[in-house]
Amino acid sequence: MKSMFRKKETPFVYNKYYTAAQHKWTQKMSSLTEGLSRRKLILLLVFFTALSAGYFLYNIYDSFTESCPASLTKADTPSKIKKIQ
Repeated sequence: MKSMFRKKETPFVYNKYYTAAQHKWTQKMSSLTEGLSRRKLILLLVFFTALSAGYFLYNIYDSFTESCPASLTKADTPSKIKKIQ
């Protein structure tokens, strides 16, 4: 059991494409947010979080309402499934 918690001797090495993409992402984000103050960054974070939460809650609400898309309720072809009575 103790062998499971031993410290690894060799460090984990990420794929070169992953590290290249990560480096490009950090460079792009640094250049986009370079001139913004701390207050603007916090306001953008709050805005993004509120927008994401609203979209998430809307999707949950929409999934539990009775409205169903017309494509799901319309049956143009008869079903081959026999109903059990």
